[in-house]
Amino acid sequence: MCGRYYIDIAKDELKFVNNFSEIEYEQNFNVAPQSQAPCIIDNNLVIANWGYFPDWLKSQSNPRPLFNTRYESLLEKKTFTSAFKNSRCLIPISGWYEWKEEDGIKQPYYFFDTSESLLFAAGLYWNRSSGDIETSIITREAVNSLQMIHNRSPLLLTREQRDLWVSDLSSEEIYSEILDYTYDDIEFYKVDRAVNNPKNNNDSLIQKYEEVPF
Repeated sequence: MCGRYYIDIAKDELKFVNNFSEIEYEQNFNVAPQSQAPCIIDNNLVIANWGYFPDWLKSQSNPRPLFNTRYESLLEKKTFTSAFKNSRCLIPISGWYEWKEEDGIKQPYYFFDTSESLLFAAGLYWNRSSGDIETSIITREAVNSLQMIHNRSPLLLTREQRDLWVSDLSSEEIYSEILDYTYDDIEFYKVDRAVNNPKNNNDSLIQKYEEVPF
């Protein structure tokens, strides 16, 4: 899954969007569900709410937004099939966090591209009657060494896959063509548990955690 991530949109990799110079968004080292974050819709950068709140979910006790959507559910669950067909977007990510239980404690790890390139995850979006836009990040089964920390990861896309994801091709045609990202350049390391609190937001969160010897 992807429950927290870091984003810095002040990078050349986003200059392809139509309105790049018009959008202001502060660097965020701890993007959490229900917070606002950038996404790319129709080649425009849009600030949206991360997490989809369908009406049926709001009637449940203690509802939480659907901030992740499993790749395996895209063609199966009615909650997502329409958005997969008509409302696909790109979610820019500078890096993301996953947690692994170690000695009874959930230890966070930071995942990033070794070239420091901006990553793009496949996403879905929903236009609400209020005028707000809500998004969800697609996740897939983790591959390679990423499985050591968590069994899911964001569905990252290559340049060609990004073009495919936002194309007019049918969802069925796209579905089988978006799993070729190798993740070979993705590395991870342990970070401080301060990231567990979404109120913490500074560059120390993405620094490698070094245990103090005793």
